[in-house]
Amino acid sequence: MNTPRPRHILISAIIVVRNGERFLTDALQSVIQQTRPPDEIIVVDGQSTDRTAEIAQDFPGVRYFLQPDLGIANARNLAIAAAAGDFVAFLDADDTWTADKLAVQMAYMQAHPALMYTTTWLNHFFDPVCPPRPGYRPEGFGQGIEGRFPGTMLARRTVFAQVGPFNPAYAIAFEVDWFARAQDAGVPADVIKTVLLHKRIHTQNNSVQREQFRQEWFQVMRQSLLRKRDYAPAYPGGDAR
Repeated sequence: MNTPRPRHILISAIIVVRNGERFLTDALQSVIQQTRPPDEIIVVDGQSTDRTAEIAQDFPGVRYFLQPDLGIANARNLAIAAAAGDFVAFLDADDTWTADKLAVQMAYMQAHPALMYTTTWLNHFFDPVCPPRPGYRPEGFGQGIEGRFPGTMLARRTVFAQVGPFNPAYAIAFEVDWFARAQDAGVPADVIKTVLLHKRIHTQNNSVQREQFRQEWFQVMRQSLLRKRDYAPAYPGGDAR
């Protein structure tokens, strides 16, 4: 009796970028040099005016998309819709993966098939032309810290049908919003306590827009509290405990 061949599990690696000519080559090389390479690489270009498009299209096998609108949330949603993979992994164009990033996460998720996504630890590094910035935890530059970011995530593509897309109403906190919605919905997930992402700190990081992020973060947390109230079981007498 012939044993059916196992279906090939596809991984789509997604990079969103806008005017990223300084960093994009490093990001793409860290994807291509994976010990378990992705089965496709998607680059979504947010209407760059530098050499981003040329760099992306010079890499063999890259599926290049020019984003018709703006915003990182919209770019990620476009890439998810275009992806052919059963799993999707994200990388910001200014960051890099460790060489075993996809191999470690795929092995873990195959061993734990109930999980819809995993995240990992990360560490930070300063771009040489960026002066040191206050406010970062020292261990983030050494042993690493937990990073609930798309860059640390490997997800089953179906999770985005369950949780929904990234919300473009948030200019910066759309990632925090997505993970909050996933957690509030009880989506099975786990953290792999290994550094698999190197996150670059430079002068143009979105995170430097701290006041806007703070305002959006409070909106996200308020919406999360409202969802938790709606999910809370009702008890006799009409109260929720």
